[in-house]
Amino acid sequence: MAWECSDCGRKEQGESKITVCHHCGRPVCKLHREMVDDDAFSAWSDHITTNVAVHCLDCWATFHPQAAAAQAESGAPLARGLTTA
Repeated sequence: MAWECSDCGRKEQGESKITVCHHCGRPVCKLHREMVDDDAFSAWSDHITTNVAVHCLDCWATFHPQAAAAQAESGAPLARGLTTA
């Protein structure tokens, strides 16, 4: 069974992986996600190697409004990569 993006229906295929938002659990493709350095993981820094988490675009805007606002203000396209919380 191939995973499918909840926003566009794109199916996981080869190197095109579907990831899951760590807030709501929605499966999202690389066009419909943001990777955020999320401070929520800092309490477990002794046990994990990164604070980066996958976010659907809705959760990114809801739970990381500063990062979303900074991107919107800059007028740049969505990063689809690492942004800061």
